[in-house]
Amino acid sequence: MPADDARPGFAVTRGARGPSYTLLTPANHYVSRLPQFAGTSVVKLVTPRLAPARLGQYLLDLAPGGGGGAPVPEPLEHFLYGLAGSAVVRSEGAEHALGAGGFAYLPAGSTFLLEAGEAAARLIWIKRRYEPWPGLDAPAQRLGHRDEVPDGDIGVAGLRRKELLPADDPAFDFTMSLLAFDPGVALDRVEIHDEEHGLYMTAGEGVYVLDGTHHTVRQGDFIYMAPYCPQTFVATGAEPAEYLLYKDVFRDGF
Repeated sequence: MPADDARPGFAVTRGARGPSYTLLTPANHYVSRLPQFAGTSVVKLVTPRLAPARLGQYLLDLAPGGGGGAPVPEPLEHFLYGLAGSAVVRSEGAEHALGAGGFAYLPAGSTFLLEAGEAAARLIWIKRRYEPWPGLDAPAQRLGHRDEVPDGDIGVAGLRRKELLPADDPAFDFTMSLLAFDPGVALDRVEIHDEEHGLYMTAGEGVYVLDGTHHTVRQGDFIYMAPYCPQTFVATGAEPAEYLLYKDVFRDGF
């Protein structure tokens, strides 16, 4: 596959768009801004403007002392994940560190404030409209760190999975998982399913097969996979590969 570089007269990229997926590399990033975030560069990895996506996923780079958030309640739930640097999130009377590996789930109706410390910070921010279900109370705020979450055995040697949100609680309408692959380890099937994905490569490299097309992916790449996108992955580098994976769950699609 072509590398991200420039050639006389034109640029080439590993980034791609297929019938049921979009792959963005750091070389494809277009830096934007949002009014509520001061001193913050925003890359909109996916929003509902890319049909049929039902989530927003953003890469936030906070300058030292920069930040912002949702100052008024809104019917959207949020998930924040620290990639690098040091930041804190304040919401509903709680304060939580969002350094590398820190995460926060904020239920619909929450207000929050993000703030970087003396150093810059990089975070993933996901938001979506919460889908209530009769008889189920909406989930509460959930704060944590990846190191506090045990690895789960999913039956493939050399593949580890951390569930940052409870995968067995139907009050939640999405999951956030960290999947880590030892070199040479692959998913054991080509998956085709109703759920959509937002995938951010947090470490290593590999090859993702999306809708029958092979794509080299590396740390910092993002993939949006629409429902029913045929998908599978193999880690190809000398070091383990890992990605942060969003998936909508426990709702019937209507």
